[in-house]
Amino acid sequence: MPDQKKLFILLSLCILMIAIYLVWGLDTGWQFALNLRLKTIAAILVAAVAVGTSTLIFHCIVHNRVVTPQALGLDKLYELSKTMIIYFLGASTLLTMNIIMDYLISLALMLGFAMILYRVIFKKVAEKNIYFLLLVGLICATLFDNATTFFQVLLDPDEFQIAAYAGFASFNIVKMPIVILAVLTILPILFYAVKYHRTLDVMALGRDHALNLGIDYDKTSRTLLILVVLALASATALAGPMMFLGLLVLNISLELFKTHRHAVLLAGVILVSILTLVIGQFLILHVLNYKTTLSVIINFVGGIYFFWILLKENKKWQLS
Repeated sequence: MPDQKKLFILLSLCILMIAIYLVWGLDTGWQFALNLRLKTIAAILVAAVAVGTSTLIFHCIVHNRVVTPQALGLDKLYELSKTMIIYFLGASTLLTMNIIMDYLISLALMLGFAMILYRVIFKKVAEKNIYFLLLVGLICATLFDNATTFFQVLLDPDEFQIAAYAGFASFNIVKMPIVILAVLTILPILFYAVKYHRTLDVMALGRDHALNLGIDYDKTSRTLLILVVLALASATALAGPMMFLGLLVLNISLELFKTHRHAVLLAGVILVSILTLVIGQFLILHVLNYKTTLSVIINFVGGIYFFWILLKENKKWQLS
């Protein structure tokens, strides 16, 4: 099946699922419910573009389908930053903090950590030792997670509840100012990915081929990493940490589209992200009745898929 036809089918499924999500179960007070669902869809669209774009760009740098930006522990840093603000400055500081300031602090922390990671580790081992990079990401994620737990247990019960809630943003309650800020962050990144999709094609060939074809690999990879972090920070601020979402949508997209053209892959991974998030949010609303968050569903399904990938690759290795 041609890639254009696959994209059209995915787009049709996305539109159909969005329509079903918006109108399913509307009864009395439908105007209020529809308004809330429209805000949720807006947040889902922005988060899907952010996750899809960042994961695909990161794939161009590391050339591995298992290692995603979430594997480096960047989203765990989001939780830690919220908890530390509450611990050192008090819950009232976080609750009364300007939304723009809160958003910018999260972006700055994640970007600063990513630059340190790039200079110390990423630049040296990204292609030569992908397992070491994955190990570093696992260590960082565990460190941030444990630090978050450590600070949370030192809080009083009321502040602990606020810290837990602040660290798990979800689509159940959407703050439109954050959606607008995320749009302003994501649009330039999406524009860059669309405009320089041929550069991404070359970067995906590896460092040696990219240098031979005239690409400044180090400079370009540093720029791409900054874009990845900004997009991931925006998605985390909207939906909270979803460790396996990037892995899930990237691998599904690569299985659907057997091509190296990033113009096609970019559209495909964004549509798959939208479809995944809308289906997940539909289950949260109409099946689970808001008893959990979308990040829990995504991490559960993505974790199972992650182990399936590992078992499949291990079987191929044994057969070879």
